[in-house]
Amino acid sequence: MKKRIVCLVLALLLLGTLTGCALFQTTVEDMDEADAAPYYSMGEGFLTALFAGDYAACSALCSEDLRNQMSESDLQSAWENMRLTYGDPVSVAGQKPYWINGEGTVVYQVACAHGGCSIQLTYDADNNVAGLWFGLPEEDFPYEVAVPEGVTEIEITLGEGTDTPLKALVTLPADAEGPVPGVVLVHGSGANDRNEAIGGCYPFADLAHGLAQRGIASIRYDKRTYTYGNSYTEEEVNAMTAREEVLDDAQLAIEALAAQPGVDAERIVVVGHSLGGMLAPRIAQESGGKVAGIVSLAGTARGYLDVVYDQNMDVAQDDSQRNTIKREYRKAENLSELDADDTVFGIPAPYLQDLYSHPVEESLAALSIPILVLQGENDFQMHTEDFRSWEEALAGYAGPWEAEMLENLNHLFVDDSALANRGSLAEYLEEGHVDPGVLDRIAAWIGESVA
Repeated sequence: MKKRIVCLVLALLLLGTLTGCALFQTTVEDMDEADAAPYYSMGEGFLTALFAGDYAACSALCSEDLRNQMSESDLQSAWENMRLTYGDPVSVAGQKPYWINGEGTVVYQVACAHGGCSIQLTYDADNNVAGLWFGLPEEDFPYEVAVPEGVTEIEITLGEGTDTPLKALVTLPADAEGPVPGVVLVHGSGANDRNEAIGGCYPFADLAHGLAQRGIASIRYDKRTYTYGNSYTEEEVNAMTAREEVLDDAQLAIEALAAQPGVDAERIVVVGHSLGGMLAPRIAQESGGKVAGIVSLAGTARGYLDVVYDQNMDVAQDDSQRNTIKREYRKAENLSELDADDTVFGIPAPYLQDLYSHPVEESLAALSIPILVLQGENDFQMHTEDFRSWEEALAGYAGPWEAEMLENLNHLFVDDSALANRGSLAEYLEEGHVDPGVLDRIAAWIGESVA
């Protein structure tokens, strides 16, 4: 069984929404174009309403049975999750008609702002939408983020010559004189691309470009679970730890950036976001002295499951859901005794066992390099306890450190004070950019603290 890893936030939320997948029905036959014409016409109306966010109009085109199974709210949640993962739809790149169990069906390939998806519509005898599935596209839909003036980007490959190379971008100040500091951008959890694209936001592209304009180089890369997630078996996913997901590739990126002409190999800084911020001390510890500084952006020094618990409780809607979350959390009391196929909040036990066997404090005890911790005051995914956890973990730290909460910024360090849907994942659907003040803060800190 193959499984795609598409976690969008630090936690793997227990409380999910409607999801979909492709052709699971029994009898599938090709349909000729003449028979497909009316289905194309009906599908155009449904997709037009869906892309416009008119969920009432979509629901009106569905059969009574489907409406009973899928409310307008369910449809909105499912479509917003797709938009978070792949961005807003740009165009219908292809359509293929089928007879599935005798019912007319069209599978659409939809190009989106940072990827693509498939949408399957199946019709009943009354020409109502009787089945709706969202799934993976049949082909990749590459995209690019515009590079601003004063910035140069070079595409390289991490792990070149191996069976699983990763695409990466080195971003440099265009007119730098002499070697410049370099930043390795380490993603949060989930199958993130090099830009850490989510909805209308591209925070890693913002960081790379903004830091280059301030005289600092960087490297960002497609995460292994993004590039190869579709090829993992369920057994491979269940056995995965932070090493396979994050740590080994971060070391490859450190080495690649240090080897780039124009980059000062003595001033390499790990900038980790969310889970990447939590793992940044461990990455630095394992680098063998190749990392000169750490920046944690919306990371935590708390136990991973404490964060997952809080995130789930934040979205729980009733006592029944809250009690389910509490029961799941109690499984962690005997975490070391869980079997390899056990999970907590859907997270495989081996992954959690690895994290808890390497607490942040353990890595900090082996380091004395400068550390900067930043968190947004409007970050609904990370709590005040996560910021305070750094202050506690760093209280006896051997090196210099600073920690700051930043006003009006969310988990992506976007100023969300004027955004709709604040306090939920839906706020990431709007276009947003890393606040310039964050870029100034990081650049100034590197200049002052990373010798």
